[in-house]
Amino acid sequence: MSMLPYRPHPLLKSGHLQTLMVGFMCGQRPAHNAVPIEIPLADGEKLIVHEEMGSPIQNASDLVILIHGLGGDHRSPYLQRIALRLRQAGVRVWRVDLRGCGDGLRLAWRPAHAGSSEDLAAVVHAATSRYPGSPIHVVGFSLSGNILLKMLGEAATGALHSPLNLSAIASTIAIAPPINLSDCADNMDRFTRSLYTRYYLRVLAEQVQLRSAQWPQWRQVPSGPPIKTIRQFDARYTAPLAGFESTDHYYSQASSARWLQHVTTPTTLMVDRHDPIVTVKSLDAAHLNPNSTELIVTSHGGHMGYFGLDESGRLIRWMEHFVVQQLKSKIGQADARTR
Repeated sequence: MSMLPYRPHPLLKSGHLQTLMVGFMCGQRPAHNAVPIEIPLADGEKLIVHEEMGSPIQNASDLVILIHGLGGDHRSPYLQRIALRLRQAGVRVWRVDLRGCGDGLRLAWRPAHAGSSEDLAAVVHAATSRYPGSPIHVVGFSLSGNILLKMLGEAATGALHSPLNLSAIASTIAIAPPINLSDCADNMDRFTRSLYTRYYLRVLAEQVQLRSAQWPQWRQVPSGPPIKTIRQFDARYTAPLAGFESTDHYYSQASSARWLQHVTTPTTLMVDRHDPIVTVKSLDAAHLNPNSTELIVTSHGGHMGYFGLDESGRLIRWMEHFVVQQLKSKIGQADARTR
């Protein structure tokens, strides 16, 4: 299939409906066929990546690294479907469990957060060590899109604690990244966003239970009063457990907005003007590097929704199709440069 323009389903021309459909229509979850790889982190903890298995791939072949969003892990359905399609096309794929997520629960007590750029850099370091000479392509969804953009800007300016060889990263894609965390938290505080807030808080509460059962540091956090907003959750758990002085300190330090102008890696940044969670207005004050970053603004896609129509009028998950086709085109360019 070619790079189809996004055409929202005629019954779903609403960012809210598109976003809600993500929960109602999780879709196919391909059989999990991957080998876990432990990645050491600078503070002594570890995270896990999952390398897709299948027919043999040459060591110098391209590697795609996929990273989930808030509340997800390597089993997130969109990651599984994208990974399967890429692997079927002969591409090596890693699906990342952010720190403490998924199968990495027992390996790290500190929480993953929107500013975990050093963790992602550790994944890239491991990839270049395991597959030297392989062009790397990184895709971050929602929260991890912010992590990715922050890492790229920091690496380009030498701000990372461990210098990163950016030349090994051939391309990146950030889908619906919350580049201004404070703006995003304020948006989620609105009454019209209460449904999404309740959903995320329910998912996060389940993760708190799992981590409290595994790690004493989580059991020491006070359990009351009831948490009603994402900002309150970050104030009680994310900021202090991740080592930030306050929620405002966390949001200011972890947001990628101030790093966007420094990004030099070929990057596609896609946002939707009807996303009810990550507002497109966050980009109004952002300074993108026009020499490296392509901004795509869609309409009626919602947050990670993008239920659309293909050329024959059938329902497709357009965002997943877009990511796969973008990667295939970038991989083709990388192959051409190395021939």
